[in-house]
Amino acid sequence: MHLPVLSTLLLGGGSMASRLYAASYDGKVTELQLSNADDHNSEPALAKISETDECGTSPSWLMLDEEHDILYCLDEGVDLPKGGITSFEKNDDGSLTKVERRETITGPVSSAFYSPANASHLQFFAVAHYAGSAVTTYVVDRTTGHFNHSQTFNFTMSGPGPDASRQDAPHPHGVFVDPTGRFIIVPDLGADLLRIFNVHPTSGALKQQEPLVMSPGSGPRHAVFWTPEEIPSARTQQSTTRFYLVSELDNTLKAYDVSYPSNGTIHFSQFYAENTFGGETPSSEAKAGEIGLSPDNTNILISNRLDNTFGAENGSNTDSLAVFGLPDEHSDEVSFDGLYPSFGPSARHFSFSPRGDLLAIALQSKKVVFADWEHGRPEPLLAELQLGGEVTAVVWDL
Repeated sequence: MHLPVLSTLLLGGGSMASRLYAASYDGKVTELQLSNADDHNSEPALAKISETDECGTSPSWLMLDEEHDILYCLDEGVDLPKGGITSFEKNDDGSLTKVERRETITGPVSSAFYSPANASHLQFFAVAHYAGSAVTTYVVDRTTGHFNHSQTFNFTMSGPGPDASRQDAPHPHGVFVDPTGRFIIVPDLGADLLRIFNVHPTSGALKQQEPLVMSPGSGPRHAVFWTPEEIPSARTQQSTTRFYLVSELDNTLKAYDVSYPSNGTIHFSQFYAENTFGGETPSSEAKAGEIGLSPDNTNILISNRLDNTFGAENGSNTDSLAVFGLPDEHSDEVSFDGLYPSFGPSARHFSFSPRGDLLAIALQSKKVVFADWEHGRPEPLLAELQLGGEVTAVVWDL
């Protein structure tokens, strides 16, 4: 590993510690340490360990290659003509050394790794550009963290969508790889589409397929694929596969059975739809944010932003997290299990700990909070830390 080039703010110790990285709109990627979270005799403590401003002006997404200790950071380039992508080598103490930064189309907000089915030694990542109305791909040298541009897909639309303020143009918002590794799905919030790409089995090149048209004005944002727990995400078409999609503008969760026709396409058949408040009418300002699959494969967690459901209880704006129970492969009965506090306003992103017992939440109120998840719900609050800008993503150092 290279020597750190970052200033170390605090060196934490102790065997009961977890490290994470948080991105925020103040231009910082911050390394955090959570201590004593599983020690019932000590109060959990959250501390800032190190930070870097080498991602760019508005870091929006983090993607960790844990096998090779490389962290990739998207710079959204808010109000700028270009965005950026930076790779960092993770040092032994958790601090980051920049490997490479490349300018890209403005507005990168989400990314995911993928490899061709018949050439797993090749590594790519795809990027959704919200403001740039595009998807780009990059080929990666996994051992060094260097990467090069591969493809660009630009999108247009003939006129604004039903929500003209948010649907003035195509706005790709997420990148999700199906369990077979053969398809990439990109929810387009502006165009009300699920854009579908086939991954070439040897070259890794993407090819557009016919998109799936969504409800007008729904604004599809993020999603997760689900397969039975006993069948890992191996490249098989024999297991049950489901797709859970959260849409931001109409605050809905939709569930689909996924199949793979003999003509080489992917097919989605909807079997469930409900708003992210379990059927209750949300506030007019509410905007669904993130969706995640619980580590035990039995729950969907969704962040509801700007709803202030729990604000009256504590005297400050507190939005909600919605928990849904998932059926197994023999059923399609999704259940709404309730709303829980997000411990602040506007939860943009969250991630579960590697052991599945903790939840880290990135709040756009410039805060990272941590909650217990041992009992299948996000409570109680364990620790929180204020950062310098709106927190856009938080990932665990696995």
